[in-house]
Amino acid sequence: MYIMASVKKATKPVTKSEIDNKKKLAWTLYVENGFEQKVISQITGISERSISQWKSKYNWDADREEARMGFEQQRRRIRKQIDNVLTQIEEREEPFNVPDSKEGDIINKLADAAKKLQTELSFAHKSETGKQFIQFIQHTYGQEKSVEVVELWHEYLMATT
Repeated sequence: MYIMASVKKATKPVTKSEIDNKKKLAWTLYVENGFEQKVISQITGISERSISQWKSKYNWDADREEARMGFEQQRRRIRKQIDNVLTQIEEREEPFNVPDSKEGDIINKLADAAKKLQTELSFAHKSETGKQFIQFIQHTYGQEKSVEVVELWHEYLMATT
């Protein structure tokens, strides 16, 4: 006699908020953690087809590549651009050695990008810690338990960002 194990069937999210949360989780798993679509589908309960559509529509591959670039390299690039603008300003004769409105706008936008990068770096540290913990859970307790932990970790990330 064979005993059939009950299989928990993935249910589709009902609200836009639930779909958005699943999409954010899928993005995090794909971009930040390098998971493949099949695994993301299993974790989120979203079809591989939907994940593929999101991946294409929102250019997740570019996000993944940028994430691989590393925050330090991105920070250096922003700092170099700010330095270039400031050097050009400082090389001008007085009283023209102050930023004009266009240069001020550029400096402000670059400073905002640096600030955003710092926030993302904080998120990346949390994400990396979670990834390591989830890998530990998966290795020690198996896939089912790691899926449960991924869902809880995602809730934590969404609540703290």
